[in-house]
Amino acid sequence: MPVATEKQIIEVEEAAYHVWHNYYKDIFSDEQIEYMLEKYQSKAALKKQMSEGYIYYMLLADQQLAGYMCVLLQSDYLYLSRLYIKAEYRRQGLAKKTLAHVEAIFQNPELGFSHIQKICLRVERNNSFAINVYEHLGFHKVRSEDTDIGGGFVCKEYIMERMIPKNDMV
Repeated sequence: MPVATEKQIIEVEEAAYHVWHNYYKDIFSDEQIEYMLEKYQSKAALKKQMSEGYIYYMLLADQQLAGYMCVLLQSDYLYLSRLYIKAEYRRQGLAKKTLAHVEAIFQNPELGFSHIQKICLRVERNNSFAINVYEHLGFHKVRSEDTDIGGGFVCKEYIMERMIPKNDMV
């Protein structure tokens, strides 16, 4: 479900707080988590990103917010900026279903996205769980980058990508 309303933006902000504090506590310091939440996942940050073309989606399971995803369409690829799933919904195939749904959109020739060949993402190099999930879903590491995100913090990430399978149906 696309995020469009103020209420939905607040729900994603709250989900981010829940997911990041639960998941990243062993990867980042509390200070870095708070810094990144404010910079990238606060209500103001979400609104700014959405005004720049980022599209947020709420991931639902049994009519409950199970996580969220954010994408940005580039000239020849789709940038998967965020894919976060709450702890209680992990290991249930939600990431796989989400990616299958996204790829179905780009495989439909009637929608005009045939020029999009791949999905790219960034993942923290210390995030072995996410790296394993992405590799299981067909992504591979392309390169590593260290990015100064301000506040004295650096993200050490892998850039990963996955080709979008072409649908032979015309």
